[in-house]
Parts: sequence; structure tokens; C-alpha cells
Amino acid sequence: MLIPLDVHVNPNSNGLPGGIQIQQVLDGLAAWALLAALGGLLVSVIVWSVGSNGGNYHAVSRGKTGVLVCGAAAMVAGGAAPIINFFANLGSQIR
Repeated sequence: MLIPLDVHVNPNSNGLPGGIQIQQVLDGLAAWALLAALGGLLVSVIVWSVGSNGGNYHAVSRGKTGVLVCGAAAMVAGGAAPIINFFANLGSQIR
């Protein structure tokens, strides 16, 4: 039975054709994610304010939850590349 003793992986975006196009698609998806988070944040603020004005505590609660969720979504979408790079670098240190 043959077992590879020394395997190396060097990620390279130019290793396969279409790397630049995939990067452009991912950049566009990140922009859409941030726009969706902004839209959700605006809707959540409206729900929060209308619920607060009308004394609807359920709407206030949902609006506050929406604000927090959209903020977290924007944080993850904006920080996706550094998060992935952090774990990739962490994984490359495993011996």
C-alpha cells in the first residue's frame, strides 16, 4: 500500500483558467450581500420605529433583531476574505 509521505498544496488563483472571472463574480456577490444587509437594516429600522410609535412591542422586538442580524451579516460579508485567510493560514501551520 502506497501512502503519500509529503503532499504540498499551494493555492494559486492563476492555476486554472477563469480565476480572474471567478474573482469578479465573488466581488460582485460580496457587493450584493452588503447591499442586501443595508436594505434589511433600513427595513428593520422602519419596523422598529413604526412599532415603537404604535406601541407594538412585537414589531419593536423584530425590528431590533433585524438591525442586529443585518449588522452581523454586513460584518461577515465585509470580513469574509480576512476570515477565510485567517483559517487558511491557521491550517497551513498544521504539521
